[in-house]
Amino acid sequence: MAVTSGADLARLRANLGEVRERIAVAARAAGREPAELTLIAVSKTWPAADVLALRALGVTHFAENREQEAAPKVAEVLSRLGTAASSQAARPAGAPGAGGGLGVPGRLGPAGGADGPGAAARVPVGAPVWHFVGQLQRNKANAVARWADWVQSVDRPELVASLSRAAASQGRMIAVCVQVCLDTPGATGRGGAAPGDVARMTDLVAEAAGLRLAGVMAVAPRGVPPRPAFARLREVAEEVRRNHPEARVVSAGMSGDLEAAVAEGATHLRIGTALFGERRPVP
Repeated sequence: MAVTSGADLARLRANLGEVRERIAVAARAAGREPAELTLIAVSKTWPAADVLALRALGVTHFAENREQEAAPKVAEVLSRLGTAASSQAARPAGAPGAGGGLGVPGRLGPAGGADGPGAAARVPVGAPVWHFVGQLQRNKANAVARWADWVQSVDRPELVASLSRAAASQGRMIAVCVQVCLDTPGATGRGGAAPGDVARMTDLVAEAAGLRLAGVMAVAPRGVPPRPAFARLREVAEEVRRNHPEARVVSAGMSGDLEAAVAEGATHLRIGTALFGERRPVP
């Protein structure tokens, strides 16, 4: 069972401080409050020990993009938190997770609301909120639905149907962001529904059993300034909210472009390299 060393903990603490300062500066420059923004630590390729270290430093939300890596990591984190908290009472059902921001859903357990009826008996105190942010195949929907509190990369109707069946069959309520494609014509795709298809996608999610429409997500296209793309995402998000006022999440911005995302209304920032360092090779 790996444990984060003192040097690694110091590195994570310093990196987290720098990221929080960048977010605060970007928020103030945009006339916003830093508390409006939710930091999601993208922990792909990094061990459970680093997740636990950042959780102890106050980070609540974590993201993974490969189910086969995420499932054992999530299990290890929950096991270690459960052991540490074995003498404590579990968090009451419905209690908000620290750092959730904006009052949007954090952990959506069994249907019934945040954490859901009886969820406190199963979720250790301080458990992270887990996001899936990778391209999701339909045959992985059941596996991802076992551990993901959020799925941010839903981009086609058949995936909505598969994820809905998986969540409902497991008695879960999963927060969903519809991924929006911001790629320029001819560019290598980074996934997502075409902007013109987003209204239909959000309607499908809003009507699906076991799913809760949270908002939209996007990745800036490669090789071009990110801000115009994020401005387009802002327009799409505003269109979505006209029909679904509850869909307030705009997940955009990573280590290299968070300032542009904040300037264009992002609510959730997915930060990996700036927190953990350069990504480790995937086995």
